[in-house]
Amino acid sequence: MLKKLWRQPAVRHALIIFVVLRLFLSGWAVLAQLASPVPDVVDEVVRPYLHQPILNDGAAGLLLGPWQRFDALHYTRIAAAGYTHPEDSVFPPLYPLLMRFLGGLFGGTHAAHLAAGIFISNVALLELLILLHIVGSDVLGAEHAPRLLVYFALFPTSFFLFAPYTESLFLLLTLASLWLAFRYDRFAWAGMLGLLAALTRLTGWVLVVPLAYHFWRRHLGQGRWKIEPVGSWNLRLMGQATAVLLPGVGLLLFLLYRAWLGLPPLGSMYAEYWFQRTGVPGTDLLRALAGMVGVGDGRIGEFTLWFDFFITLLLLATTVLAFSRWRGQLGWGLYAALLLLFMLLPTSELKPLYSFSRYALAFFPTFFLLALWGANGKVHRLILYPSLILYLYFSAQFFIWGWVA
Repeated sequence: MLKKLWRQPAVRHALIIFVVLRLFLSGWAVLAQLASPVPDVVDEVVRPYLHQPILNDGAAGLLLGPWQRFDALHYTRIAAAGYTHPEDSVFPPLYPLLMRFLGGLFGGTHAAHLAAGIFISNVALLELLILLHIVGSDVLGAEHAPRLLVYFALFPTSFFLFAPYTESLFLLLTLASLWLAFRYDRFAWAGMLGLLAALTRLTGWVLVVPLAYHFWRRHLGQGRWKIEPVGSWNLRLMGQATAVLLPGVGLLLFLLYRAWLGLPPLGSMYAEYWFQRTGVPGTDLLRALAGMVGVGDGRIGEFTLWFDFFITLLLLATTVLAFSRWRGQLGWGLYAALLLLFMLLPTSELKPLYSFSRYALAFFPTFFLLALWGANGKVHRLILYPSLILYLYFSAQFFIWGWVA
């Protein structure tokens, strides 16, 4: 059985990349903290542990401590106490619920919840890499799939895929949802996975659009923009039509749950704690430009701001190109376009384009195009070498409590 699995390129390539990076990051975290030790003194502004135990001794300090950073601590706090802190209520519940369940089996301590989050993310990442190889082989060709995995796994912020963040689980659910719809017309399963994606991260609702478009094209318009008479629908078709709306239902359920708990609206939470408000898409690009030249009140001259700005331009360009490259399967372009629009809606004077480099991991069409372009040796080196250098730099910064994304 194991030999049979190993013979499958998707499993073999994914497992090699996963194991190598998993072991490397464990050692790299130790080296980073030896070079720049993290102070043991509590500082909820610079190192916001959110009043949770600091893991810096023994096996827990070695294996878990380097990942005890930023959003991970919001998830462990939700796992332990639910939405007792209003600022935590911007994070949908599925991931911390899984942490609570799995961590509860091992005592329900902070360390147990953190370890559960790392375990969930790592298992999801391995499955994600296998699935991405399968999808890449079909969409791009088998010869491009290994390169796709390398570019994705070594993207400068891809170390977050190993962290107790929602990245790996959300991306696995999202890619599986899209692939089941686009390749197999399994709209019921695609919708259910999309619902789980929306309960993992707010942006999961955008899956409604590509799923609905593909359903329309496959069952209603027969490739043309027309709607067949509703009277001709059977129960199965009506069930599938309903299923494609489930990602939106996931977001609605989360909002209703928050309202039932009496929590403040999401908008007020983002404004108060993350300094973001809904605005005109593209406003943050102009604010980022101002900050890059030393003007404004927020991220002035930060390297991460320059990188976020570059990534935003890359996402804009590759989203447009995705429509022309996959004209027969516009779902990929629609997914990227809606995701980018939703990301550009929040604006912030203090934190323009906040975390865009991390959110870029969800743009599968971008990585598809990079894998195609990388067939040229010079382009391959242009993509790989800077990405690897930034991967090392950003991951080290993260381990020593430096803000990355």
